[in-house]
Amino acid sequence: MSGASASPNESWWEDDQDNLEPDLGSTELDLDSSSEIFHSRGQKIAKRVPAGRRTVAQLHAVNDENFRDDANTTFTHPGLEELYHRGLVRQVLWQLKSGKEATVYVCEGNTGLVAAKIYVDSRVRSFQNDALYREGRFISDGRMKKAIDQRTSYGISAQNYLWVQEEYFQLQGLHQAGVRVPKPLAHPEAGGLILMEFIGDEDGPAPRVCDAHLERNQAKTAFAQALEQYALILASGRVHGDYSTFNLLWWQEQCVVIDFPQVVWVKQNPAAKVVLERDIQGLCKTFGTFGIKEDWQEVLSWIKSRARGLQTEKLSGEMEAIL
Repeated sequence: MSGASASPNESWWEDDQDNLEPDLGSTELDLDSSSEIFHSRGQKIAKRVPAGRRTVAQLHAVNDENFRDDANTTFTHPGLEELYHRGLVRQVLWQLKSGKEATVYVCEGNTGLVAAKIYVDSRVRSFQNDALYREGRFISDGRMKKAIDQRTSYGISAQNYLWVQEEYFQLQGLHQAGVRVPKPLAHPEAGGLILMEFIGDEDGPAPRVCDAHLERNQAKTAFAQALEQYALILASGRVHGDYSTFNLLWWQEQCVVIDFPQVVWVKQNPAAKVVLERDIQGLCKTFGTFGIKEDWQEVLSWIKSRARGLQTEKLSGEMEAIL
């Protein structure tokens, strides 16, 4: 397979695998000591907010239901309010991305910029057919499982919470497995929200690979890295579920994988093989816009071989079958 060789996975950040949650220390906020730093950073970001994105001032101006406090010290969104009192979020700076599944906001964290992903209720989001991805996920509460299957009001609320929780757990697991993903920071009990590392800097966010203006050699590098990252995902016993240039960021010459609520476990989900093949077809198709033309079956064969080589334990029957 031409152009599909990938170098060994390099460490993208200094991991603290034993402690994914930051040291919260005191929940009392010393706003004065950091206000000057973040004021400067906020000014830099605000100057570069692309058209169609809203600053926190604009969110207040339209009386956004999530942000109504003019002093910008408390939030009506329960998840953000909880993170504020835990000292993890100081204020919302601007809206990064708004979609039918979730909205992502860039916030002041306790040590820098962070991203807060707030999910939309499944009754109004577009991705409603999630039964394929939920198959095999264990729900210990029988009443909850029945309510979810019957789509009752309680079941929909429970499903929303479990959907967000699943993405956070997958983000943790993939981070620990060495996959290049945003570092998970918190999943508050209140509200459908995940707090994670912001991929970008004071000048703006990292672009998705599909939006990045990559030169030919950069596109080849990005493709090779995308294959290596998927091999790591597969070696961890998972299938991404929506893998393409739309869910890869390009930052500092590195691919960063995002969006994980639809991840399926190879051991638990009989549809894993079908989802895996669809992922690789989507990856090859979307990289085709950069002039990279690879046979998806050859690419899949390479990924399986690489994942098999990354295995450190005896393969399970399910992994043997898929690899």
